[in-house]
Amino acid sequence: MKRFYIFKDGTQQGSTATRKQAVDLIRLYQSQETHPFLRSEFSIIEGEEVFIPYESKGKPPKRKSEKER
Repeated sequence: MKRFYIFKDGTQQGSTATRKQAVDLIRLYQSQETHPFLRSEFSIIEGEEVFIPYESKGKPPKRKSEKER
């Protein structure tokens, strides 16, 4: 699934499904800033979101004793 990740000053703020939503979210963050000299830098990274499941942990195979009896 393609996602657009929003970063504010190098820290991830969120992700959206479309570029338009990402720009809208950045505009919302920009409207909430209070001081003109402390403006943040925003960036968008387009990427593919992939979920990697854990490998199943089955019982390990039984080993025969290597010692002679």
